[in-house]
Amino acid sequence: MSRGTQHVLLLLVGLSVAMMLARGTYVNYVKPSLWPWLLVAAVVLVVLGVTGVVHELRHAVTPEHGHAHRSWLTWLLLIPIAMIAFVAPPPLDAAGANPPPAISAPQPRPFPPLPEGPAPEVSLPDAVMRAAADSAKSLDGRTITLTGFTVHANGRVDLGRVVIVCCAADAQLARVHLAGLDGRDFPEDTWLRVVGRIEPGSSHPDDGFVPTMSVTEVQRIDRPKNTYAY
Repeated sequence: MSRGTQHVLLLLVGLSVAMMLARGTYVNYVKPSLWPWLLVAAVVLVVLGVTGVVHELRHAVTPEHGHAHRSWLTWLLLIPIAMIAFVAPPPLDAAGANPPPAISAPQPRPFPPLPEGPAPEVSLPDAVMRAAADSAKSLDGRTITLTGFTVHANGRVDLGRVVIVCCAADAQLARVHLAGLDGRDFPEDTWLRVVGRIEPGSSHPDDGFVPTMSVTEVQRIDRPKNTYAY
């Protein structure tokens, strides 16, 4: 690969990252908190790429025929990078997330109290962790609101959310069993806002610490712009 092609490659990668930041599609790959670092990376790559291209143009030398022919092959490497900028893949769903690892019993610890109100909004991963490890029993007797998509498993309906720690490469699926819901009414990957109570003692190692929720209210919602939980 010639130095000129390398500079163009840097420029195109920087522009692709900048375009994903402008369109907001970068959240399909990484956490929103990484936005400033991606912006810095995009600026650095664009500056390096432009500087290199300008330098090569000023010192351009006509290549031999054989080298020119091979350089066209290296340009094919730029096609996938260009496609990332214009054809953003969708965020991961239940099928794309990694299967949960083997889970050992979490160490019990007190969690902060839930927000005040009749049915506070709680993130699905937080509800799963509270049900498994909260020694303060903050979920007991409390009605909460969860948001996620339906996952059909073993004849039941679960509410799921794809959780990422850093980027989509470490994505895993957090789930809550929904008691009383008929899968025929809620097809796979239907987004819901569910109100109910986590059944005490329903989170146990035999089921991978997936708690069960007694549902009192269900509302279909549109797929959110950012489908991940953190």
